[in-house]
This record gives sequence, C-alpha cells and structure tokens, in this order.
Amino acid sequence: MEIQKYLEQINSLEKSELFQNIDLENCVLAIISAENKIEFKLEDAFENEILNKSLLSKIEQTLKLIFIKESHENVCFANSDDVRPEYKQSFTEMDLLDYICAFVHSSVYGETKSIVIVSETGFFWKLVKKGADLRKNEI
Repeated sequence: MEIQKYLEQINSLEKSELFQNIDLENCVLAIISAENKIEFKLEDAFENEILNKSLLSKIEQTLKLIFIKESHENVCFANSDDVRPEYKQSFTEMDLLDYICAFVHSSVYGETKSIVIVSETGFFWKLVKKGADLRKNEI
C-alpha cells in the first residue's frame, strides 16, 4: 500500500471505527504509564506528507533504533524481517505508520489525541505488528 494513501486512511479514522482489542488496549496503557517516553500529535508527525525530521530524531533516540528510509534489501541479517523484534536494529517509515495506526485505534488515543512512544522496543514492535495486521485486514 502506498504510504500516502495509508496515512490518509489513518487520518480519516473516526472514533466509531476504533478497533477494540484487549491486548492492544493493555499494551497502550503500559506505554502511557512508562517513564521514558515521547508524546506527539498525529498532525505533528508529518510536514507536507514527509516525516518530521526533528520528531523522527527523537523517536530514534527514544527507541535506540536507526531509521532507514526504505528497506530494499537486507544487507545485514540483523535487519531482516526474520529476526525477532527484540534484536532488530532499525525501523522503517512503514513500521512507524503501522505503530501509529495501532495507537490511533486505541481508546487512549480517542481520549488524548496523542501518540506515545516509549524506550521499550518490545512495545514498539508489538504495536507495529498490530498496525500491520490492521492495515492488511481492517483498513
């Protein structure tokens, strides 16, 4: 799916369309209660449909992962999709959009209109997977 189209679909989600999933809700609640986190509004994440570089830098620092623009080929096995999430060293724009999609589907987002990312990469990858599942099945 084209990134711009996906972003438009995330932006157009209505509260009534929220995906109710207990595991997602519990994960988001753990994220917002964590100490080392960054918080941002969806509209602040992009500038002219391009990722906000300042925010992206903060996300990289928080997650201690490297952002790579596109994943054409895995030059290093450590960045392979086959590697367990806790060993991954980088993330892509689609990973971040999947994370945002999952977070936007939570009741917490419905109340706060903020997206939170914590330094615990396990939470990040869990929401990336949920967002990818939503993208493939729901949106």
